[in-house]
Amino acid sequence: MRALPASPPAILLDAGNTVVFLDHQVLAEIVTARGHEVDAATLAARQREATERYAARLKEGAGHEDGWRILMKSLIVLAGVPEGDLEASGDAIRAEHDRFNLWRRVPDEVRTALKRFRASGRPVAIVSNSEGQLDRLFARTELTDMFDLVVDSAIEGVRKPDPELFRRALSRLGLPPDGCIYAGDIPEVDVVGARAAGLSPVLIDALDQHHDYTDAPRFRSIADLADALGM
Repeated sequence: MRALPASPPAILLDAGNTVVFLDHQVLAEIVTARGHEVDAATLAARQREATERYAARLKEGAGHEDGWRILMKSLIVLAGVPEGDLEASGDAIRAEHDRFNLWRRVPDEVRTALKRFRASGRPVAIVSNSEGQLDRLFARTELTDMFDLVVDSAIEGVRKPDPELFRRALSRLGLPPDGCIYAGDIPEVDVVGARAAGLSPVLIDALDQHHDYTDAPRFRSIADLADALGM
């Protein structure tokens, strides 16, 4: 296991499944409105398997939008939606995501961890593959003041794991990569990309998918990361 920097100059974070999480209740309501009885608990229970399918497609080279639809379709099929209604349900889900990002749930422990990072005096930044609406999402979830910088791949025109996205964030923070932490949830995207940019990567494994992972420090949440850093 690689060591965690003792006193990182800055903390950079992914967005989805690190700071903001899928709102299973809203997703259940969308699918149920189409005539399929799906509950939030079932969706939550099947998200790990759906995410594994999504990660496998990313390894094969799928883009962000294709990967997003694969994740959503896999999740609702696993929850009981018939294959024949996948496209229509997928379109309804996408419409709501475009209106207000479905990764809108912010656990209390995450809000507390972000406040702890801010109180440490270190810069805190978001570096995420997204659709160009992160600033709006953070405003609506009352997280704007938690970050010194938000770098959204859709605005930048470059996506993780390309190290350029991380380098742009560091440049805007005025910091070299040495000792800076980047925490995200996908090994092949977040750990690989951050390390290529010279950052110290951390895996946030909120879905408990990577029990045997040893290529970077692994935590279930950024709250656990804050504890490990003594913040």
